[in-house]
Amino acid sequence: MAEPRSNSAVVAPARLLMVVPDVVGAKMAGPGMRYVALARALAPHVPVTMAINGPGSSAVDFGPLDVGVRSWNDHIDLQRLVDDCDVIFCQFFDTNVVRYALRHGKRVIYDLYNALPIETIGAERISGHSDAEGKDLEYTELVRYFRFASQAGSYFVTSNERQRDWWLGYIMASEGIVPSTLHDRGPDDIVGLAPFGMTEADPVQKRRALRGQHGITADDFVLIWAGGIWDWFDALTPIRAVAELAKTDPRVKLVFYGTVHPNATIGKPPAVDRAEELARSLGVLGTSVIFLHDWVPAEDRADYLLDADAALSAHKQSLETHYAFRTRILDHFWAKLPSIVSSGDWFADYIEKEHLGLVTPPGDIEAMRAAIARLSSDPVLREATVANIERVRDDWRWSATTRQLREHLTVKLDTLAFRTEPPAIESSRGRAAGAEAMSGCALAKELLRRVARRLGLGPLVRRARSVRR
Repeated sequence: MAEPRSNSAVVAPARLLMVVPDVVGAKMAGPGMRYVALARALAPHVPVTMAINGPGSSAVDFGPLDVGVRSWNDHIDLQRLVDDCDVIFCQFFDTNVVRYALRHGKRVIYDLYNALPIETIGAERISGHSDAEGKDLEYTELVRYFRFASQAGSYFVTSNERQRDWWLGYIMASEGIVPSTLHDRGPDDIVGLAPFGMTEADPVQKRRALRGQHGITADDFVLIWAGGIWDWFDALTPIRAVAELAKTDPRVKLVFYGTVHPNATIGKPPAVDRAEELARSLGVLGTSVIFLHDWVPAEDRADYLLDADAALSAHKQSLETHYAFRTRILDHFWAKLPSIVSSGDWFADYIEKEHLGLVTPPGDIEAMRAAIARLSSDPVLREATVANIERVRDDWRWSATTRQLREHLTVKLDTLAFRTEPPAIESSRGRAAGAEAMSGCALAKELLRRVARRLGLGPLVRRARSVRR
C-alpha cells in the first residue's frame, strides 16, 4: 500500500513534472493558465518541467525562471520524462504511465482544483449523451478514474474547504486511505488547498477595449461577465435585469466577452446561443447587452476588465454551485471591481463576509436589478467596496495560494507516502459486454474522450489517443 514517512532531517526539493491538461501559450483557457502560473510560482523553490502535447500550444515566456518545457507524443516519451522527476503533478494522466511511475518510486500529486464528478453529474449532456442511460455510463467511467487517482495519489490539492471535505470523503470511500496508510496525517497533509491565484503584477491597460466602441461611452456604467457561459451559469437573470434597467437608465451596459472557447472541441456553448436569443427578444442585444465572442488572450484581458465599473457572475442553484470555486472572481479582485454574484457558492459567502460586492438569490430578477441599480448609482458604496478588495488582494496572489503545495514539495516532502499500484480498474462498458477489463491506458483514453467536449480537454484527448500499448 504505502511506506511510512521518512525520518530524514533534511529534504532536498523535489524535481517536479507538471503534466499540462490543456493548451498553453497565446490563447489559454483556465487549465492552461493555471499550470503556467503554478510553474512560475513553484520554479523559485523546486526544479520544474512542464510536459505539453497537442496542437494549439505555443511558447511561454518564463523570463529568468528555470522552467523546462518538454513535448511528448506517446507513452514512451512520458516514461522518459517520469524517469527524470521525483514528483508528478497532474489532473488527468495515462493510468499505465502512473503505474510505471509508482513502480519506479515516484510520487503523484493529483490536481483536484475543481470537483469534476460534481460538475459533471448535472450537465445537460455528458460526452455527447443526453439520454439517462448514456449519461450514467459516461459518469461511471469518470468516477472510476478518480477512484484510481484516489489510490495512486500521494497528495491531492483542491480549491476550498468545501471541496476538501468532499474529496476527503471520496478518497476514503475509494479506499485511497486505509488505517495502514494514514500515518497520523491530518486533512492538510492529505488534501491541501491550492486554489487558482491572482497574477502577481497589477493589471495595466494597454488600450481601451470597450469604451469608445460597441456603443459604450465614457459615461456608461459597464458590468463585465468575465468568462464563459457554461451549463451551471445563469446569464439569463442578469440579462432580464439589465433589460428592465434599460427602460429608465440606458447607461447600464452588460458585456460578455470571450464566450467562444479557443479549443474547437468546445467552441460556442449552447448556453451562449440561449443568452443571445433572450437579449434579442428583449430588444437589448447589441445595445444594453453586448456579446464579444472572440477569446481574449490572457495578457490582454486587463484591457477589458479595466474598462468596466463592476463585474457580475450569476449561477443556478444546484449541487455544482455548493462545491464550486468560481475562478473568474479572482479577475474581479485583480482589477479591483466590485462584484455582483448569486448566493450559494463559496465565493458568494466570502464576498458577503468581506464586503467585496453585493450578493443576490439565484434566479431573482428583481434582486439582481436592485443590486445593479444600487451599485451603479452609489459612488460611495463603490469606493468602500474597492477599499475592501484592496485589503484582501494579496491573499489571492499565486505566491500565497500555492503555499501548502510549495511546502509539501520542499520541507514537507517526507509526508508524501510512496504508493504501490492500485488494483486494475474495470470499465463499466467492458463488464457490461462481458469483455476483459480495460487497461489503464484504454480507460484513460475513453474517459478523456468522453469528458473532453464539456470540460475543455480536447488537446488532452488527442494526447491520450496517441498513447498506445
